[in-house]
Amino acid sequence: MTIPVIISTGSLWLMDTAYTFELFAEAGYDGVEIMCDDRYTTRDHRYLTRLSADYGLPVVAMHTPFGYRLIGWGHGDTDQGKVRHMVELADKVGAKRVVVHLPARYSRASLSIGAFRTRFPWFGRDDFRKWMANGGLTGMQSETSVQIALENMPTSRIWGRETNGHWWNTVETWSGVHDHLTLDTTHWATFGINPVEPLRMAGERVKHIHLSNYENGREHRLPQTGELDLGAFLRELVAMDYQGSVSVEVSPDALAFDTPKAIRRKLRETLDFCRTHLA
Repeated sequence: MTIPVIISTGSLWLMDTAYTFELFAEAGYDGVEIMCDDRYTTRDHRYLTRLSADYGLPVVAMHTPFGYRLIGWGHGDTDQGKVRHMVELADKVGAKRVVVHLPARYSRASLSIGAFRTRFPWFGRDDFRKWMANGGLTGMQSETSVQIALENMPTSRIWGRETNGHWWNTVETWSGVHDHLTLDTTHWATFGINPVEPLRMAGERVKHIHLSNYENGREHRLPQTGELDLGAFLRELVAMDYQGSVSVEVSPDALAFDTPKAIRRKLRETLDFCRTHLA
């Protein structure tokens, strides 16, 4: 089976949702991952279904939104509420999986005094971790065929120091925390970890890949450019008979988002790179 190469709308989150579909279809990708955010167009199942049909791009995966209190969300502002709503949305658009971040150990707060402003950790919310630890995620997963795939997270910088800011966010704990996992290559790179290592340890639990490179401390670079040998990583997927999808998830600046000609060239080059090593 040929491993499908899709791309996240988060790679061009600055742009209109329909325009991203147009660009991705033109480049030849096999499908899309919807990064849900404040824009209702990224959460309207009727609109997304129409775009998918118009451009011939199936919605393969959906990503839970960041932050709280999204207008029209319908399940309150808890993380577990977001997951439930996202599973329902994925089912309506035919997406196979939902990407969910590991629970954070703390949130962030800010303090402003005149022109001075600083951010610091705030140990306020722990309900999502407790919900997972008490079987909430397992129970929700048992009720749906949509795969809820937990994503490993990058290091966090607090007061100038790098720290692991999420629960179950080591190779050993992440690889066994749930039956369905999303492996983000650039996030592992922030720990200095070759993503092949967690891929091998998690094995068949890995159902989804967020593919991007890491270079000079910058995350979400183009897969073909950076410190990670992602060609070798993609070939490892083939060797292990990987059954999931590979989703390109890069930053808009990596695609030169303000230059249409460059966007199109970089999208094609990235897809060519992936397909060459997945062949």
